[in-house]
Amino acid sequence: MFPLMVDMKDKKCVVAGGGNIALRKVRALLEADARITVISPEICPELEELERKGVIAAVKREVTDVDFEGAFFVVAATNNPQTNHTIASKLSDRMLVTDVSATANGNCHVPASLQRGRLTLSVSTMGASPILAKKIKESWVQEYEEDMGEYLDFLFNAREMIKKANLTPADKKGLLEEITDNKYRQSSLLRKEFQKIFQNF
Repeated sequence: MFPLMVDMKDKKCVVAGGGNIALRKVRALLEADARITVISPEICPELEELERKGVIAAVKREVTDVDFEGAFFVVAATNNPQTNHTIASKLSDRMLVTDVSATANGNCHVPASLQRGRLTLSVSTMGASPILAKKIKESWVQEYEEDMGEYLDFLFNAREMIKKANLTPADKKGLLEEITDNKYRQSSLLRKEFQKIFQNF
């Protein structure tokens, strides 16, 4: 498979299934600002609550082919592997679809991911061991704490200022490398001083 970051904002996403696995996929899609419809005869209380709040749409019946019309991404997450396989085999030639019960049946899958502001870390074992992928993600949680988002914002703003500065390409490259030093991540004061200097360029 080819790793790719996809903008899911306002994209129509259909989740077939209403259990805990479907819930995990829905939560991940919500973080990406997708437009989500869950289709299942029964849905878990957490999905019920999301529907009640208007965060997602829910259709409480068996899924049909018409439900996937115009979808950008489909998650086959029913409790029936054969149903998931059927969904994936019908749709994989014309839209993005993942089969949670068998990765190979779809044309994509959702890796274990950690979001820290502009930073996204994802890991996949291609279905070999979701448990290992989860363990790797958990190790990232310890290494990349919540303040990483603020540091990434600094890197973004600093890069824009450096690009506009009247410096040689070599000097710009040197500064871009310098601000990735861990001392800038650890010190908000140092980041502010750096930005103050370049605001005058």
